[in-house]
Formats: sequence, structure tokens, C-alpha cells
Amino acid sequence: MMSFGRRRHHHHWMFTLVLLVLALTRHTAVASTITASSSRRRLEDAYYYGDDTFEYNVLSDYSVRFVKCQHVKMFDDDLAEDEDAETVLATKQFVVYNMCPSDTGCGSYSDSCSNEKHGAYVLDLADYLDNTVEFQQAEFEYMCNNCNERCNENGEYCDGCGKICYNLENLENNGYVDASEYMECQELDVENDDDDDNGNDDDDELQLYIGPKCSSDGESILIGLFTDENCWEPYQEDVDVEDVLGVKLSYHLLSTTVRDGSNDMSVCLSCKEQGDDDNDNNDADDVNEMCENVYAASAKCESIYGLEGGFVNENRQDQDYENQVETEFMVCTFIDSLIWNSYTETGEINIDAVQDEIIRETTVLQIAVLSGLAVAILGMIAYAYVLSDQITKSFPPNLIAKSNNQLT
Repeated sequence: MMSFGRRRHHHHWMFTLVLLVLALTRHTAVASTITASSSRRRLEDAYYYGDDTFEYNVLSDYSVRFVKCQHVKMFDDDLAEDEDAETVLATKQFVVYNMCPSDTGCGSYSDSCSNEKHGAYVLDLADYLDNTVEFQQAEFEYMCNNCNERCNENGEYCDGCGKICYNLENLENNGYVDASEYMECQELDVENDDDDDNGNDDDDELQLYIGPKCSSDGESILIGLFTDENCWEPYQEDVDVEDVLGVKLSYHLLSTTVRDGSNDMSVCLSCKEQGDDDNDNNDADDVNEMCENVYAASAKCESIYGLEGGFVNENRQDQDYENQVETEFMVCTFIDSLIWNSYTETGEINIDAVQDEIIRETTVLQIAVLSGLAVAILGMIAYAYVLSDQITKSFPPNLIAKSNNQLT
């Protein structure tokens, strides 16, 4: 097995441009597959059998660990068919996450799965939030219903979970609105106070849309303003969404799908069914509904990280779903491009940024095997030469001369 090291390397800008343009063609195909398949929430034949039982029960020992949120500007069929569209490129948003072993990979104070066997995945931001926010809401409700801390009606004498629950229940009274209410793209009617081209006040309503977006560093998920109904085209970056809404946004719930508030590490959301998960306990598997849905909607990169018992490994052995299995390499490279600064914060191809490069080092075992093969090949050549010489000498000279005369 090859060992991998990683270093920073400045590519020649023209060479980088060629590589990125070539890669974009493949990545666009992968990204289009992700956004298209995400609308099918449950692929029964691929992931379920019997009485709605999830096939990949090995994931019950894993946790969803957020890695990065990234914009990608890519070709869109709907925009290409829209005569009024000014561009055929849409800025779409993807989340990269890992499936880490819950007992080891998620127990470390780092943003990776350590060196444990795991999988890497990518899916549409909306699908990630749709499932993880609902999961965290249920967790908070369960915690607050069972919280033993006592708070009076003014929120005094509160500690621990009691303080958290009190603040969540009184967001509106404190001038806040839960940011998770805008995790789906939706219309937002605002008054347009800008002057028109003639210097006159233009008080017509400005049609904007509000929805989730990746932060500039990709480490968190925020709420932003957009100009289209799909929340693909950002509105002016210098406009504060809270000023437009007239209230402050509370990211307490939304942030728990990304970061762990106790140590500021990537959050780990366990895939193990718990006693409070009453919406999925009737099946025969141990994987909760959140992980089932997120996993089914994701493009998967599992082989190179050693995950066993997952979709790719099992279906490769059974020779099923060849398209998804055989395109795993493209998915892996797309995930790498999202992590390794191949795109800017606005989704453009990043030519100037320092790129990560994988350095593959040959192991001692590989050197020994290659050396053995080289020696064996040389030995076979030498043996063939000796054997040919022996065969030639075994024939009488007059017979060889006669044979040569017949050939000429």
C-alpha cells in the first residue's frame, strides 16, 4: 500500500488552468448527478430490503462528521433553456462530510477521522441541512424534556441544559429568530429604498430570496440573500441579512450541524438509533433515519479510505449499480477539489491559490516486489538466450546450411 504525504506546491498558472478546466468537465458531471439524485429521497432497491430495513447496518457504528461547505459555479440545464437568463452558470453549494467510527475517529480533538477506516461523501447543502437540522431539533427537544435544571419564568437560576433550553424557547422575546427557519430557499419581500437612474426615490418592493449559504472559509453555514428562487445567485455581499430582516439571527441550532460548541471541532452526529428516535425504530436495522437519508443522497468515496460494508464495497462485489461504483474515482477527485482550494469562495475556478498535491512514496515492500520482478524478467531473457543457443548447437551444421538454402 502506498503511503501518502501532502505538501503545498505552486503550479505554473497556465498548466493549472488547463488541469482545472479539464477537471471541471468531470466535476460538473459528478455535481449534476448529486443534485439530480438528491431529489429522490430513498432509493429503495439500492439501500433498503424487506420491511424498510436499511441494508448497510455497519454505519450504525459511524458518525457523520462535517468537513467543508463549498460553492461551485457550474453549468445548469435550466438556465441554459431560460431565454431570460443572463448566464448558464449557477452557483451551487455542496457539503463534504466523513463517516467516522464513533468510538475512535470521532473521539479525537481534530477535524479528521484520524487514521481510522472511514468514507468521504458529498451532497447538496439543502439535503444535508434538511436531515441534520431535523435530527438536532429532535435531540434538543429530547434534552429539554428531560432536563432536570429548574428555571423560573424570568430565566433566573438556570444552568447547563436549562439555560440552553430557556434561551431557545425565548428567542423571539429576546429579539432573535432561529436561523434554521431559513434553511430552505424562500421569498423575502423588502422595500427598495434605492434611488433610480434619475435620482428619484424608488420605493417599489425588491424581490429577494433568503436561504442557506457556505461561509467564505467553508467552515460554517450561514443565512444569506439571493436574487433567484433557487438561491444560486447571491445578492450584494455588503448587505447584512439581519438589517434586511429587522431581527437578529440565532445560529445555535444550525451551527450544531457543523461545529461542536464545546470544543469548536467538527460535530459528530451519531448514526446509531437511540431510544428517543421513535420515527425509525420499527425496522430491523440500527441506523437512524438521518444517516439513512444523508447517506442515500450522497456521492460516495469509500474504497481508498478502507470503509468496508458500505455501498461501494458491497455493490462492487455483487457487480450491481455499476455506474455509481465505477465513477467512484471521479467522485473522489471532485471531493478533493472541494477541499483543496480548487474553487474560490464564490465558486469560481481558483487559479492563483496554493494547491494541495498528493505525494506518493513507494514502500519497502513495493520496492522489493518491483526489484524481484526486474530480476525475474532479466533472468527469463538470459534463459531464453541460453536456450536459443543450445537449440542452435544441437543441430548438425550441414542441416542448418541446407535449411538456410531452402529459405533463400
